[in-house]
Amino acid sequence: MSPVLVGTRASTLATTQSQHVADLLTAAGVPAELVTVTTTGDVTSGPLAQLGGTGVFAAALRQQLLEGDVDLAVHSLKDLPTKDLFDGKLSLAYPPREDPRDALVGRDRLNLDDLPEGATIGTGSPRRAAQIRAIRPDCTVTDIRGNVGTRLSRVRGLEHFASRDSGVGRGTHGDLDAVVLAAAGLRRLGLADVATEFLDVDRVLPAAGQGCLAIEYRTGDTPDDVLQAMSVIEDASTKIAVIAERSLLLRLEAGCAAPIGAHAEIHDNELILDAVVAHPRGTESLRERGQAANASVESAVQLGTEVAELLLERGAGRFTELTLD
Repeated sequence: MSPVLVGTRASTLATTQSQHVADLLTAAGVPAELVTVTTTGDVTSGPLAQLGGTGVFAAALRQQLLEGDVDLAVHSLKDLPTKDLFDGKLSLAYPPREDPRDALVGRDRLNLDDLPEGATIGTGSPRRAAQIRAIRPDCTVTDIRGNVGTRLSRVRGLEHFASRDSGVGRGTHGDLDAVVLAAAGLRRLGLADVATEFLDVDRVLPAAGQGCLAIEYRTGDTPDDVLQAMSVIEDASTKIAVIAERSLLLRLEAGCAAPIGAHAEIHDNELILDAVVAHPRGTESLRERGQAANASVESAVQLGTEVAELLLERGAGRFTELTLD
């Protein structure tokens, strides 16, 4: 049997995540190998929100998939737009979710509350920035880019992490007191111990889909054995939770440039969705919670839409460009 070609970005984190999916597929009876693809987000500098936001890391992978150069593509789900850009030509499968939380990595093992007044905290996410500013308005939050090693190397005392990514020696190192990034990425790279604090979702809501990988495939011509393998590795609870989160984003017409957090969980078959829309400067925020008695894909879509409507009715649009139309 010829191996299934799995498209992936070339970063250490992306290839680690994609190899995890390839190993799951192989264990399910379908051999798989990786094909690396360079995306716009990998070669362009500047704040992510100014590079086109959600989808900037996924577009090239999706194009390779549509053209048949790869059979599957693996994404961090939060990197994918919520709107169907391809008229149903592509579909998604969801393996079990990793830790959805954000993680703070502070100098001298300092956590968020213990950072000194005036500390500088780096993040590439407007959502993280807004919520961190709300908790620590005395600190300076600055935009950063780069792979995990590059970001960690910006923390004073962790400059040695620069050697873990390509571009060794370039950029600034050791100039920040802390950085905030996804816990899932640290865990998948075996770097969980470097985190000073995992930020509870009751305090900082993650991005919709954070911690979840998405396996994207062509809807019409993916072989049955590959579809069967993906059905084996897909996690139903993860699928329902992230559909609720992404349905909220879809109704809000928001991407990663908007300071919006969402997190859904299933407890005793009840689906619970928490969401926040924050002012980018962290001066104000609106938070809502909704429940659906029976967790399903259909109830997830409905719940995400309903919670979004509640936020809009409370005036969430005044924080961003969200509208009721």
